[in-house]
Amino acid sequence: MARIVARFLTCLTGVLALALAGCAGVGTPGSGGDFERLDNAITIDDVGFVRAAVEAREITPDHRIATSGYSSGAPILAVAARAAALGVMRYLIAAGADVNARTTPGETPLMLAAYFFDESQQSIGRASARHEEAVRLLVSAGADVDNIPHHYTPLAYAAYRGNDRVVRFLLERGARVDGSAQAGGTYVNTPLMMAAIQGHEAIARLLLQAGANADVRVYGGHTAAEFAVKYNHVGLAQLLQCAQRQYGVGAFGPQCRG
Repeated sequence: MARIVARFLTCLTGVLALALAGCAGVGTPGSGGDFERLDNAITIDDVGFVRAAVEAREITPDHRIATSGYSSGAPILAVAARAAALGVMRYLIAAGADVNARTTPGETPLMLAAYFFDESQQSIGRASARHEEAVRLLVSAGADVDNIPHHYTPLAYAAYRGNDRVVRFLLERGARVDGSAQAGGTYVNTPLMMAAIQGHEAIARLLLQAGANADVRVYGGHTAAEFAVKYNHVGLAQLLQCAQRQYGVGAFGPQCRG
């Protein structure tokens, strides 16, 4: 049980720390490279600065730097994906960066692009537009739509955020709807559980229609319906309880509309 809890907390370290933003320091410059300036250049999508650093061999396309939320370092492509720095992303991908390079908690650039949005925009659609383009860019470049076993997935992050367009896109590209859950159990929250925690009923319906199993339970923990109850999403809890009763009987549909 202790191992399961430790794994769960480790997997959430990155994204929750980033939600608090600004808690980590910057990297120590090496070989003349100013990693704090590099971090800022990536954030504002200054592709010229990044290209010059690579061409000067101060960094490589797969370089890791300490940045907000990742004091032990993150791949610069992941930093760019988090910021939806599309110009920098295109350059790094063209220069051979690993599109599946992971942060210490096991997050891929695609996961961060699926989770974050531009907080400076008032419109929900505009706030997510660049990150949605970053998602498409990474997938077209060969990024894995899933993750290594027993880790969160891009679909789980998109479901938690409530971005239905990214959820649909990832499902269309073959993302596993229940992640690495097996035999009704999982070490980390499934996408359906992530939607349930946040009360995203429309996302939950999308996942159920795609075949998500509402009966899956975190080892030693909750089902999606129980998460919905815990976080006071009553209507969603009822929907998920209905889905549990219907799973295996027939496709999720009209019987759970109420």
